[in-house]
Amino acid sequence: MRPAGFVLRESEDAWNAARRLFEEGQTGAAVVDAEGKLVGVLSQSDVAAYLRESSRQAQDFYAEPDRDPAPARPAAAVRQLMSRVLVQVPEDMPLDEVEQHMLRRRVQRVLVVRDGRVVGVITAIDLLRVR
Repeated sequence: MRPAGFVLRESEDAWNAARRLFEEGQTGAAVVDAEGKLVGVLSQSDVAAYLRESSRQAQDFYAEPDRDPAPARPAAAVRQLMSRVLVQVPEDMPLDEVEQHMLRRRVQRVLVVRDGRVVGVITAIDLLRVR
């Protein structure tokens, strides 16, 4: 298990969260509520879907040449984009069970939790490294 790194707050601006993911070189992050409890996961694909949808809603740049060329970005919070499907394991689960859990769920990472709080992450690469 590796430490969870950074987490995102569900109330955080989605654009700020996307920037943080990019700057940290992460493909996703756990999302917590105001009390620090795990409530979701935000991934690059969640952000990409939001960007794709918001660009469809933006007016054509060439339609009104006197307008500001920057498309209006709809305000969104992380809670609006995140997945609430949580693939998590308790911190005391043996690695072979973690591996089986990941295979059954067809995921590349699981969040490691203690009392509803994220304490770490285990990725498929981590499992390969210990073999």
